[in-house]
Amino acid sequence: MAKRHVLALLAASAISVPAFAADTGGYLVGMFGQTKVKDIDTTGLGNPSKDDTDTGFKIGGGYAFNRNFAVEAAYVDLGKTKASGTFAGSNASATFKASGLVVAAVGMVPLSQQFSLLGRLGLINATVKVDATLGNASGSDKSTDMKTTFGVGASYSFTPKFAVRADYDVYQKLGDNATTGESDVNMLSVGVVYKF
Repeated sequence: MAKRHVLALLAASAISVPAFAADTGGYLVGMFGQTKVKDIDTTGLGNPSKDDTDTGFKIGGGYAFNRNFAVEAAYVDLGKTKASGTFAGSNASATFKASGLVVAAVGMVPLSQQFSLLGRLGLINATVKVDATLGNASGSDKSTDMKTTFGVGASYSFTPKFAVRADYDVYQKLGDNATTGESDVNMLSVGVVYKF
């Protein structure tokens, strides 16, 4: 009788391990975190100041073809940043906002049934808007350009359906050098994954 119980437990374990891993299939992801713009230019401003961090979010989904490879698509809002100072005796300021659609290939390295490391490489169709003021005058410019993005992360599955994930992403040279200017934007975020 004891032998039968042991065999039954082993069979149950063999069935439950692949189910818990949820190696393939679709999933939804929602992330929230901090963004940082790296290349705010305050050259020419007197008494310059800048606020280069804000909050951002990422929402989307993907499909895992196996334990090591997935494709994701998401909308990211990278928040805004502001630089201010004086120019020719007048107050001056500029606000930089960025968002866009991202498509990325995701490589996954499972370290256990529950924990995996992630690496991403993809493209973002980024829209950047800059609003500037100088004294009583104001103006704005906008660009939408395809740029590269890459990132790393980690995922921990609590159940076959739900996981928590942490990501660090770099969005390179967002904007247009001739109009809005170009800046790298980094985002550190945490969120949840729902697998279906």
